[in-house]
Amino acid sequence: MKKFSSRFKCGVSLLTVAILPLTSQPLQAAQDTVQNSVEDEIVLEEIMVTGSRIKRRSLDSPTPVAVIGAEDLAFSGKLNLGDYLSELPQLGSTFTTANSTRFIGTAGGSFLDLRRLGSVRTLVLVDGRRHVGSSAGDTRVDINTIPSDLIERVEVITGGASAIYGSDAVTGVVNFILKENYEGLTARAQYGLADEGPYDSYHLSLTGGGNFNDDRGNAVLSVEWAEESRVKNTDREFSSRRYRLVNNPDDTGPDDGIPDQFYRPNSGISFVTKAGTIFFDLGSLMTFDPDGSVRDQVLGTDFGGFECMDCDFLDLDEVSDLRPSLQRLSLNGKFTYDLTEDISVFAEAKYVNTQTFNLGQPAFDFFGSAITIQRDNAFLKSDLAALMDDAGVTEIGINRFNVDAGRRGEDNERQTHRIVAGFKGDLGEAWTWEASYSFGRSTQILTAINNRINDRWTAATDAVVDPATGDIVCRVTLEGSDNALLDGCIPTSIFGDGTVNAASAAWFNQDTIRRDTIEQQVASAFISGSVYELPAGDLDVAVGIEWRKDTSLSKPAPLDSAGLTFGNALQVTSGEIEVKEAFGEISVPVLKDAPFAESLMLDAAIRYADYDTSSDKNTTWKVGGTWQPISDVRFRATYSKAVRAPNIGELFGPQDANFFSVDDPCKTSELDLIADPARRSNREANCAALGVAPDFDSDYDQATLPGLSGGNPDLEVETAKTWTAGVVVTPRFLDGFSATVDWWQVTIDDAISSTDAQDILDRCVDAESINNIFCPLITRDSTDEITNILQIQANIAGLEASGVDFDITYNISGIANTDGMLSLKLMGTYLLYNRDFPFQDEPDNPDREDGELGDPEWLMNFTATYYSGPWTFNYKLRFIDDMLRVEHEDFEASPEEQELIHTGTVTYSDIQVRYEVREGLEVYGGLNNIFEKNPPLPFTGTGGDSGIYDNTGRFFYAGVSASF
Repeated sequence: MKKFSSRFKCGVSLLTVAILPLTSQPLQAAQDTVQNSVEDEIVLEEIMVTGSRIKRRSLDSPTPVAVIGAEDLAFSGKLNLGDYLSELPQLGSTFTTANSTRFIGTAGGSFLDLRRLGSVRTLVLVDGRRHVGSSAGDTRVDINTIPSDLIERVEVITGGASAIYGSDAVTGVVNFILKENYEGLTARAQYGLADEGPYDSYHLSLTGGGNFNDDRGNAVLSVEWAEESRVKNTDREFSSRRYRLVNNPDDTGPDDGIPDQFYRPNSGISFVTKAGTIFFDLGSLMTFDPDGSVRDQVLGTDFGGFECMDCDFLDLDEVSDLRPSLQRLSLNGKFTYDLTEDISVFAEAKYVNTQTFNLGQPAFDFFGSAITIQRDNAFLKSDLAALMDDAGVTEIGINRFNVDAGRRGEDNERQTHRIVAGFKGDLGEAWTWEASYSFGRSTQILTAINNRINDRWTAATDAVVDPATGDIVCRVTLEGSDNALLDGCIPTSIFGDGTVNAASAAWFNQDTIRRDTIEQQVASAFISGSVYELPAGDLDVAVGIEWRKDTSLSKPAPLDSAGLTFGNALQVTSGEIEVKEAFGEISVPVLKDAPFAESLMLDAAIRYADYDTSSDKNTTWKVGGTWQPISDVRFRATYSKAVRAPNIGELFGPQDANFFSVDDPCKTSELDLIADPARRSNREANCAALGVAPDFDSDYDQATLPGLSGGNPDLEVETAKTWTAGVVVTPRFLDGFSATVDWWQVTIDDAISSTDAQDILDRCVDAESINNIFCPLITRDSTDEITNILQIQANIAGLEASGVDFDITYNISGIANTDGMLSLKLMGTYLLYNRDFPFQDEPDNPDREDGELGDPEWLMNFTATYYSGPWTFNYKLRFIDDMLRVEHEDFEASPEEQELIHTGTVTYSDIQVRYEVREGLEVYGGLNNIFEKNPPLPFTGTGGDSGIYDNTGRFFYAGVSASF
């Protein structure tokens, strides 16, 4: 049986009585009959819980706190901390390892997202202090930078905590509490292997620490290495199904009981292929065999819209990854030393190196960017030449998905450095204080693999025969060019899959490098203690100040900045934000041991912030309280105002050139489409106020219109109002049982968002007047034509969500008259609503998210753990409710929109067995996703919403831990 320190047992007892959602910390303690010492330990122990800087007993906190202990992490068998935490009901699966490749530079990153209201609105702390961000332009923290073997517990609170911690704590806080005063040496090794596919994982760690100088000091060092392998879609059967949602030819119309669309295997789009598709230039869809000869494209079963089954189609599964590879090295050190009996110095240092690799789609060309092939192309076969001659065309366009030219991908290296230093101490018996400084730096070297230089690609595919030598060369080689990029052009064929010349691909592709640097400095100080003894207890306060500075720099490769490569034209983004803050907190005991009030406590907090990026100062606040009418029941509630200041990317993101497909709403032809006379009259008046002639009409907007997209230095803070209210039940008649139920609500105003270009135009002239935020974004020339549209971030959106969290725990000792103990736990969330308002001034037009993919109404985790002597058995069941695959609005308009319109419920089962060979030596093994539950058709678990599903499949692992 494991031996735990008395300090650990004390903390476990507190958390048990406080009914914090802890899965395994109280379980082992219960095996040691922890209940017979609970009362005494509660009297002695006060700790600083997340959501307050006042030391108090955990049960006195008005804020619901979910606590995940180190044992919970161990029971999961997961090496990626973010993947484990994203399975908690409170957290969304917005950024897991599997779906982290959706954006440039985020592969392998784990960013937490409380309540699915945006990862930028979740504040991550380490030991109650801010941590440097990991993503250029914002402050999001990659959870992979947290040392898993040093974690004592993770505390998750819901509700605005800006009054305590400042900006970003809008939906809540996730606080990683690291171990203190570590003594001994622990080594751990784990290996895991998926039942299907190549996925495996390794973990090696060594943690050692001890006291020195008569126990006045303590130092600990932890080293971790973890590795996870890359998995392609084609490595697993479920993600190689090639299903596509296509039009149902049997559909006869609305309300006929027949779905409008259905899924079909071996299906895809036909207008672009790997071999190349000639799109009707010669009368029909044509493609190429590997030898370059042309033929009619096999269309199989045609569903319309260039979708077909058993045909020549584009297979996207072939060029997609389920998971990136990930290697992580982490070094972490902590140091404390008692200078006197009342003053201690502390320091922390870390270095984390994370490397990821993934491949995605290749460069592609179709329709407006189709490859132009001239009649004299040197690789043209005689059959295609004859067809062109017969059709009387001198050039054709080829749509092509250029897999044989090299798949694009990312090779990422991230490094995180962080140091913390400070002093803390006691002032008498009633006061504590702390002053600290932290510096963090995150760097990323992002190598974009096979980043095509477009001019080189165009030159290489335009191949001709050199009349002097008979050799095949690039046309630009014969005719010459002032573009130095085209020097050394190597021609290639593109007629058929596999025909691209490898030497040519090496010439027109280049691995370009983007370099990001994020830095954070934080200096803070606070003092906390009792100022007056009231009849019901001590009146406690905490006051403090904080200074913070965040800087960010992202430098793309020159080729990317110049817009010469296949990807987006990326510009340098840089900026800094500095803030000065002062805060205070008070806790007032109102009643104690009174009739129907064993305890009544009121809490309040306030924080004032002065940002150098905003002309406005902002104040956040929080009020709350707890009421315990009898010892078995305790009620708690909070109400707060929270803020999120705009980040560097939103403020200083470069305004890059863009082009928009829009219709000018002031044209008479557009006005004629408005059936409502009042709306037309209003629009005409606003167009006239803009100076547009009443008879203005033109077809100039048939082409795309120029504009700029980017950041907005005039952004203001987002504001949120959050409520929580709940009850804690610990019935005296049922030992070991506890339950919590907490209602929460988050409403965010002035949310930062960008607006579609057409919406900018329409909202300018459909408002009551032209004095709105949209009209200044539009520029017209003297002929009334639009010459520029400025699409920038603005405080225009709204978000709101509400739900009920519940946590039920029952620990049963003395099973079958033995020393065994069984612990049962059910943790879950019922989502009442989650709504997105693209325009907060339209509260009657929300976009409902609740019940749609990624936001199930019910999310639950059930665990059962049995302890008996040296054996520990753990079982976990995760339940995901049925969800809509389509938008609520679409479903309500047409319940027959598609077959399988619901996902169905999904459950995952995991087991683990641990055996203590001797004191300090433990072996364990487990099996996750026992029943091989794969994502519902056709999801792969790599989307922002479908990431809620596991895509690894059945996973075996085993490990050993040795302590000395």
